[in-house]
Amino acid sequence: MVLRELQALLADNTIDARIAGNKNVPFYHYKKTPASNALTDLIRAVLRMNATVQKSGTRLMRGTGITNARWQMLSELFALEKRVTVSELARHMGLTRQAVQRLADDMASDGLVEFAENPGDARAMHLLLTEAGRATYHDALEREWQWTNAIAEDFDAEQITRAVALLEAITQKMQAKN
Repeated sequence: MVLRELQALLADNTIDARIAGNKNVPFYHYKKTPASNALTDLIRAVLRMNATVQKSGTRLMRGTGITNARWQMLSELFALEKRVTVSELARHMGLTRQAVQRLADDMASDGLVEFAENPGDARAMHLLLTEAGRATYHDALEREWQWTNAIAEDFDAEQITRAVALLEAITQKMQAKN
């Protein structure tokens, strides 16, 4: 697209060039920096990826007896390798405490997690994986590693590591601004 045409599209200061039919032009605003435009594109890509991961997780967990949300919580509890409260887990996962509490209560009823006393705060119980929760996690992990190996085979581990570091840094900055 030539500069004059792009400037014409931007004249109202809010035009999304995609609406104008050019799918290769990111959201532009005359006050946005190139880094800001790139961040907007990254956020949109992350949102699309999240939706895809959710659908894939649901498909992957079929037949295991757990939902994608339960798989995510089991994975986080296993990865943290420490005692956490529902509030701590919710902050770590970027979810509300209420959503994690409901999920934890349901999973405790099914024997996947249990609540344990917290010596630091009698009102905020620790959330722990049970043996059944660990077994379920390992069963689901068998499915997950095959899926991620197939996707990752076309990428360099260093590329992915840099992407993770970038996403974590952006997330931390966003959280600090809230």
